[in-house]
Amino acid sequence: MAFLFLGLAAILGIVSLVCFILIIVKMFQNDDSTLGIICIVTIFCGIGGLIAFVMGWINAGKYNASQLMLIWTGAIVGSVILNIIGSALGAGELPQ
Repeated sequence: MAFLFLGLAAILGIVSLVCFILIIVKMFQNDDSTLGIICIVTIFCGIGGLIAFVMGWINAGKYNASQLMLIWTGAIVGSVILNIIGSALGAGELPQ
């Protein structure tokens, strides 16, 4: 049962990745290419997603991406909750 929760969390992680890519595209479409490049380069350091998320919310009106940001926020919150439930149910234990 725990693996079901973790599988759903992984699907929400993919949704989150798609939202990240769409926000980067919106940045380039709205002449924020420097910000888009910074987010792409720093994603490998672990902060690029956070930068894109925060700047996406700040510029949601400019990017016309309010609904996309709500979906991304829901995916992040849902993934965290499902990961906690899956871990609490013992998905980290190996079958013996």
